Amino acid sequence: METTLLDWILGGLALSILISGLLMLLSGIRSIGDKS
Repeated sequence: METTLLDWILGGLALSILISGLLMLLSGIRSIGDKS
């Protein structure tokens, strides 16, 4: 099973969405911690 360019693009897209989601979650937790 060979990886095509499309697989790389989809994989990178999913990875970037996952990372940005984690960063948003972390910054959200941090802002909540600052308010209290």
